[in-house]
Amino acid sequence: MKTDYAPEIGQLPTEEQDAATLESIFLRKLVQRFFFVRRTAQGKMQDLLGRYCARFEVENIKRVIRTKHGRSTDEPDLIPLQREYSLVNFPALVKAKDIDEVASLLRDTPYHSLREKLQPYTESGTSLILEAALDQIFFSRVWEMARKVTGIKDLFGTEMDLRNLLITFSLKNSGASPRLIEEAVIPLSYKLPSAILRSLIQGRLEDAPNVLTAAYSKLASEAVSMLKSSSSGRLEWLFSEELYADASVALVARPLQAGYILAYLLLCEREARNLVSIVTGKRLNLSEEEISKGLYGF
Repeated sequence: MKTDYAPEIGQLPTEEQDAATLESIFLRKLVQRFFFVRRTAQGKMQDLLGRYCARFEVENIKRVIRTKHGRSTDEPDLIPLQREYSLVNFPALVKAKDIDEVASLLRDTPYHSLREKLQPYTESGTSLILEAALDQIFFSRVWEMARKVTGIKDLFGTEMDLRNLLITFSLKNSGASPRLIEEAVIPLSYKLPSAILRSLIQGRLEDAPNVLTAAYSKLASEAVSMLKSSSSGRLEWLFSEELYADASVALVARPLQAGYILAYLLLCEREARNLVSIVTGKRLNLSEEEISKGLYGF
């Protein structure tokens, strides 16, 4: 109650202070922080942040796709995103009868090329193909601007490399063919050369630590260990944890650079995700130790 979340939480009747309501408050505050920074920025930085803030839009489309892929009749839990912050008609997406209709409804948005991935999606049988296609669009659009703003490339480039590793490990673990994986990864790189990524895609997962450069070899070892212990659900946590650790370093090392802004926003994201994990864990009656395992930065 002594934080930025107090005004909204304080107005909640006791009976409405449940995990879902608190999660909505945490995520709404996160979105507000991102767009506040975007509004106060100027010039090329404002343009870049406009594209960077689309991460919420992309995540919500992914949530809709996962629901449609699973043929669930339940509505997906979307990040609270004001209509002014998005050109996507999410109420229509939620009501769509299937993924084909979702792709069709996105035809007049930056995500119109999702229709081109419907065949690979059907062939692979996993929604990861469509989620990777959204990542391709998001990272390509931001990278185009990142090259024009000094001090941004390092942290965002790292995020892009980590996402390519996550896509590759996840799709290889799902049994997707090397051809489908090569088509799914983001066609850009920073410290992860395209040739090395291609070798990773063509090779065996257990060889990943030796295939990757020193910058990502240790991370690959941890990813392989997770998959061997049937903890594929923890892959996303592993790569996000690495990104947030890099953001923490950048926040200290680059106080006078534009990269500081991205670092701050990423750590805001970490805070929100940690809070969501805590209230979800409490709702599920998990122990303190179990909840702590799902937190970032602890």
